Amino acid sequence: MRRLGVAAVVLACVVGRTAHADELFYVEALGKAGAYGVGYEHVMTGQLSLGVAASYVSVSGQQIYTAAPYLHATLFGKHRHAMFGEIGAVLAHSRIPSPVPDWDGMSDTGGGGFLSAGYEYRRGHVVVRASGSVIAGEGGAAPMIGLAFGVKP
Repeated sequence: MRRLGVAAVVLACVVGRTAHADELFYVEALGKAGAYGVGYEHVMTGQLSLGVAASYVSVSGQQIYTAAPYLHATLFGKHRHAMFGEIGAVLAHSRIPSPVPDWDGMSDTGGGGFLSAGYEYRRGHVVVRASGSVIAGEGGAAPMIGLAFGVKP
């Protein structure tokens, strides 16, 4: 959780200097990029956006990199409250470095897709999203939830 807080502070500093009105910068927990991540979204029209979320986590020496490009669509609602849907891909790379000289370690890359539905609340420049998703890949299909906090200039 501490890393998520640090990411939020860095995100706020970057957004304050470089953002445009048709962009969204966010941090997420349990979302499309894994346990936590950062994301960027570019508004193409009033209801469609292209985005990407990314994360890195190290668990017991295993390093996991994740990237998730997606299409975001506002389905209902306009001002403060909206329902949305997202469809996208997830690309994950896992690496276990070798602790001994005679073994090169291990790595694997895989992909899948996801479909999400969720609720968005906007107030001023702040955006909060909660979503439920289904993710499918080599290992089968599984449910997923997510919570994102963003800044829209």
